[in-house]
Amino acid sequence: MAVRPTQLEPNLHTVVFDVNVLLDVAELLGPPFTWDKFTDMAARHSATPTPHLADRRVDSLRAIALTQSGRFAGPEMLEVWTSKHIDDLLVRKATQPRDGGTPEASGLGWSREDAEDLLQDLLYDLVFDMTGGGLVNFDGVEGHPPLDHEDACVFTTALQAADESLPPSIKYCVTRDYAFRRAPHLSSNVLVLYPDEFVRLVQRSRQAVAMKQLLGPR
Repeated sequence: MAVRPTQLEPNLHTVVFDVNVLLDVAELLGPPFTWDKFTDMAARHSATPTPHLADRRVDSLRAIALTQSGRFAGPEMLEVWTSKHIDDLLVRKATQPRDGGTPEASGLGWSREDAEDLLQDLLYDLVFDMTGGGLVNFDGVEGHPPLDHEDACVFTTALQAADESLPPSIKYCVTRDYAFRRAPHLSSNVLVLYPDEFVRLVQRSRQAVAMKQLLGPR
């Protein structure tokens, strides 16, 4: 009797966006956030090169746009995840004054209402409604040197995203922070990328699947 090959489950990919990526999009579009403004901006820049040489915030918008379908490439799923730390920091940074004296005290200067809507309409729509991701819960963060506390919390979110999935997910953390992106000795279970690097990774993967389908079985 012929033995049929085992059908492998498609890979699950999970991505966590650092708060600076989410704030890029918010600043680029202005308050209040709406998906109509997001879609219009994405269409406007659909043919411009990656990375965007004039405004790197566009790369952040593109990275988020590529996750809206909930697909990575072919049948492989792509989920966006978050954590209470990211949620709280997003609202705090959105409401801090533009000139707060220090980078830590400066933000977008949005109203509390617009900042809460940004959390609900951008991040929560993306996580829960569009991609079927989830919320990571952790009490404290230890380790992950040389990251500071904020970056360590974001990295922990990425590390623990979809921990119970089988097979284990392929994990990404997308950040605009140079020190975070270049930090040595982090867990190899998470690939830390700039937004334009994530964009090119997803695009290449989708192109490879499309080419394979075009050529057919060999």
